[in-house]
Amino acid sequence: MEPELPDSELIYAKTTSGEDAMLQRTRVVQRNLRMVLILVDGNATVAELCDKTGNAQLTQSALVELEADGFIERRVDEDSVWKNGRRLAQQIRSKAGQPASEFSLFGKKAAAPPAPPSLPDADAQADTDDATRLVPGSEDNGERFSNGARSFLPISQPSPSTSPPSSPPTDSLTGPESRTVFLSKEEATPEVPAVWPASSVAPAPTFLARVKAFLGGASEDSSAGDGPDLKPLRRRRIHLTWPLVALLGVVALSVLLVLITLLFPYSRYLPELESALAESTGQKASVEDMSVTFYPLPGLLLANVRVGDATAGEQIHIAELRLRPELDTLFSTKIVFREMELRDIELTAKAIASLSRMFEAAARESAGASVQRVTISRAKVSFAGLGFAELNGELALSADGLLQSVALRSADRSMKVEAKPAADQLAVTAEGVAWRPSPKSPYRFDSFAFKGKVDGPVFVIEEMDLRIFSGRVSGAVILRSDGPPAMAGEIAFERIRAQGFGAALGVGDQFEGDLAGDLRFSAMARTWPAILQAVHAEGNFTISRGSLGGIDLPEAIRRASGTPATLGGATRFEQLSGAIRLTPERYRFSRLVLQAGTMQSTGQLEVSSDLQLRGRMDVQMRGRADATVPVAISGTLKTPQLESR
Repeated sequence: MEPELPDSELIYAKTTSGEDAMLQRTRVVQRNLRMVLILVDGNATVAELCDKTGNAQLTQSALVELEADGFIERRVDEDSVWKNGRRLAQQIRSKAGQPASEFSLFGKKAAAPPAPPSLPDADAQADTDDATRLVPGSEDNGERFSNGARSFLPISQPSPSTSPPSSPPTDSLTGPESRTVFLSKEEATPEVPAVWPASSVAPAPTFLARVKAFLGGASEDSSAGDGPDLKPLRRRRIHLTWPLVALLGVVALSVLLVLITLLFPYSRYLPELESALAESTGQKASVEDMSVTFYPLPGLLLANVRVGDATAGEQIHIAELRLRPELDTLFSTKIVFREMELRDIELTAKAIASLSRMFEAAARESAGASVQRVTISRAKVSFAGLGFAELNGELALSADGLLQSVALRSADRSMKVEAKPAADQLAVTAEGVAWRPSPKSPYRFDSFAFKGKVDGPVFVIEEMDLRIFSGRVSGAVILRSDGPPAMAGEIAFERIRAQGFGAALGVGDQFEGDLAGDLRFSAMARTWPAILQAVHAEGNFTISRGSLGGIDLPEAIRRASGTPATLGGATRFEQLSGAIRLTPERYRFSRLVLQAGTMQSTGQLEVSSDLQLRGRMDVQMRGRADATVPVAISGTLKTPQLESR
């Protein structure tokens, strides 16, 4: 199928590839294609290019091939103003018909019909070269150039006569090389179309059309006439539609409301707020500041809220109290808060008991406010200053708004605490995994769990299960805060790694083996952090499959030296058992029995608070005739010295 030839009114322009082809002669080598490519300048139409080359078919074929190869492109896909102007001229020429005279600029020249003889020598003059041709004119032209009875038009052929008529009539049109032929009005006007067709002249736009064009609408006459579809050139304008106006109004109103909310003087209403808070909780209340917050959620923000009696030690201090009310209850008799957040609050046993009484008061029918959900952020749960910090959670409320429990957990979810008020006591449970009492604490609990009750100043841990130093510790502990911090309890331990336990106690890591036993302890100090240094304990222990680093009993017997010497080495054993007594001044290990193959030893050892050693071991080797060999131990825990006697 042959490619479709381009429209004669299309305008082509060179592409970037075409510009490069002009510089590189090897890309377009055919002569006719290169000639047409050179003629394409982005302004000439296809018809004008054909006129320049003189071969329309060759030019159109070359344009199609150049466009297919990407060397040229159509400059304007839709009608331009110049193209509409050329189309208008073509329409005028096509509708004009025959011209009014041979001097007319419109239409093609056509031969006029022979005129009837109007002069005496008409027959003779018809055979000559200067015979006069009658050119009909329009009725308008006849009225314009006639004297009322006759009309005249100049002939277009030159006359051989070199001199004009000697006495031309006053109502005739003469020229140096023309003759005048007189026609009647009826003979000059029939069947002659007007030079300017009425359909080619666009009427002036009406006022309504101008208004629509200004507003961006289409004219009613844009498609009614036969004339060309001329698109007016207009500026881009911002059209404000009703949805856009409504949106802008909503945005402006929202900004105004936000500004009013932020700049409103809330401080003048603090007394009324404190009164309402005291009425709802049944406790004394004070608020330092009040404002509106939008992050993370919109609500009312109260700063430094204190609720309760400070003299009785039951006052609760809340650094930030955030309230999110239900909007439809703001103007009702009872305001409902969807959520209440307590931030930076310390929850002691007294504080939790006070919270329980507050929610009981808020659950009354006469209360002016109620809460659906209570959350807690950055809270501290403590007993006499000993507890957990940086906890998040919520208060569990019953259907009637009473406090059921306080459930909190750490930020890394390694520990959780739950407290339930019951009568005059508070039941507490806690669980943790991979938890340290403090970031710098040398103790790391693989896991822990305990259950207990808080009754006034006494916290009784009834069940305790700790996994530490690769072993297990269980027992019960009583903490008291009605005087100086004090504790007492009884624990049992098994499979405790002796090296880690000795390092935690500060006696060194040179002892190895699996430690098991039981311990009864008590302590009293001025502060809780110092209570571990004030522990008094006693119990029994057994170490299996271990060694005593720095104390080499077989080497001491072999040397049999009468002077103390640092031997180094170690004494490996299958089992070491004895009694232990701990005081703030020393650790005393008595009734020691060491089993190490053919060697058996008994004795005692004492380590002071400054890690000084003092003790004696009686060593007996099986299969030897001699009796027991005593070995004295002295020096420091890091560098023990042995002397055999």
